[in-house]
Amino acid sequence: MMEDKTVLLETTDQGVAIVTLNRPRAMNAINTDLKIELLDVMRQVSSDPKLKVVVLTGAGRAFCAGGDVKEMGGERTPVERRDTMRNYLHETLLLMHKMEKPVIAAVNGFAVGAGCNLAMAADIILASDEATFAQIFVKVGLVPDAGGFYLLPRLVGMPKAKELVFRGNKIDAREAERIGMVNAVFPAGELMDQAHAMARELAHGPTKAIGIAKTMLNQSAEMNFASALDYEAAVQAIVATTDDHREGVKAFAEKRMPKFGK
Repeated sequence: MMEDKTVLLETTDQGVAIVTLNRPRAMNAINTDLKIELLDVMRQVSSDPKLKVVVLTGAGRAFCAGGDVKEMGGERTPVERRDTMRNYLHETLLLMHKMEKPVIAAVNGFAVGAGCNLAMAADIILASDEATFAQIFVKVGLVPDAGGFYLLPRLVGMPKAKELVFRGNKIDAREAERIGMVNAVFPAGELMDQAHAMARELAHGPTKAIGIAKTMLNQSAEMNFASALDYEAAVQAIVATTDDHREGVKAFAEKRMPKFGK
């Protein structure tokens, strides 16, 4: 039955959710079933207070090869095409963006088109040295979707984003790291160990502060400096009342490592 699911969910007793795109024969291309199941899994992860961190990866040799070309044809109206994206994939991307839990993309192979943009919707991207990234839309006469035109220039800057979009050329993991798309690159055999290690570290941290900091950082680009200062003052006043803050101060005074989340 597990093989029938296009998205797998595994959880650990340390509060980490591992979400795996599971269409390895199709290089985890996004079809309708995967869109529906991924949204369902992300809703489950987002609403479960026991889960603190999400790791998103792909089965087989690809992270995600983008939209399933077999489903791109057909006689659908523009409104039908728009609604298909809105009702599933867009909701998933917004959920990843808004949930106050870190999302780590462990990119194990090809991440192209919407697959590249799905990775960029995560908070941190770790890549295998065998990973490949591309804004491949132009190769089939399309423009970026799945949040690409918003996310890409914020990671790599506008001039580089335009080059990647206009040309649709592939870049390897090291180049993706150099231009700021990827946080770190590891040998293929070490990727998931590194992703798990980072996830455990974050899950053992002050998760309320980390989650709220994620929201603050995501909103910062839409604010002016004065608004940002007012916002952080208000939020800091709230976070300062948490058990994690009290534990952090106590641990500092006692010269020991804090034990958050107790």
